[in-house]
Amino acid sequence: MITLLDTDAAVFALEPEWTALWSLVPGATPFAHPAWLLPWWRQFGNGQARVAVARASGVLTGVLPMYALDGRCLPIGAGMTDYHDALLVPGQPVMPLVAALPGPVELMEVPPGAALRTLPAAWSATAPCPALALTGTVMTLLPPRTARKLRMNRNRAARAGGFTMERATPETAPPLLEHLIRLHTARWTGQGEAGVLADAAVLAFHRASAPGLVAAGLLRLQVLRVQGIVAAACYALLAEGRILFYLSGFDAGFAEISPGTLLLAAMLEEAQAEGRWEADFLRGNEAYKYAWGGVDRYNLCARLPVK
Repeated sequence: MITLLDTDAAVFALEPEWTALWSLVPGATPFAHPAWLLPWWRQFGNGQARVAVARASGVLTGVLPMYALDGRCLPIGAGMTDYHDALLVPGQPVMPLVAALPGPVELMEVPPGAALRTLPAAWSATAPCPALALTGTVMTLLPPRTARKLRMNRNRAARAGGFTMERATPETAPPLLEHLIRLHTARWTGQGEAGVLADAAVLAFHRASAPGLVAAGLLRLQVLRVQGIVAAACYALLAEGRILFYLSGFDAGFAEISPGTLLLAAMLEEAQAEGRWEADFLRGNEAYKYAWGGVDRYNLCARLPVK
């Protein structure tokens, strides 16, 4: 049975079942989890909910979280979410969920392997999403120039007294997030730009969502300290077999040892030790992603016409 939830109360009441469904879907990303999407809707939702849900014998088997605005149906999370898709148990078709939506339907940032990409549509590519296969050790899989720089920075850090790292818990997530915000903002301000965290609504979203994402095991928020000072911070999301690097920042005062590089390398090594097979650098063609060996793949977008 397919139904369409069109009130905030109904959407928020779905959270426990939605969370349980997410855990049953192979390859689901944190971007499809209610711990990400519901805080976004609380902060940015300015249309009307249009969340299509599928049930079999009363059990939730599919969710396609959308909303209606200006005569279109858009994905909840639009703008801040790198990957959009329906959340479906194996065997649940996506077409009935899409058919329940009022058109036109805007499909945005649909990644390779997504259920939505099985729909017949005039697809077009959007931004590249470089990713690195975690085969072998970090030092052997990195491009030679990056590996040399990493060895040099580790040696310099050791001579300076070394570094320590801290991973956020639900309790420590708020203060560690503030370090990330401070470092990320300073980096962009230093380049004469605002950066994504200059928007008060974006900050409010991250502050509201981070503790829940950490508690759900979906967010790895980690800082690196040099001489007791937070010199780098990284916000990465966790999916089955994958680590997805979303935001980072570093203190330019420690540029000689490149603390951001040290932290990223350490997080890659931790991901390998946990059995993860891929590092995803998400949307954008920033040079550092390719310096770390990222290989492009592309999201797609499409507009489904009014039925």
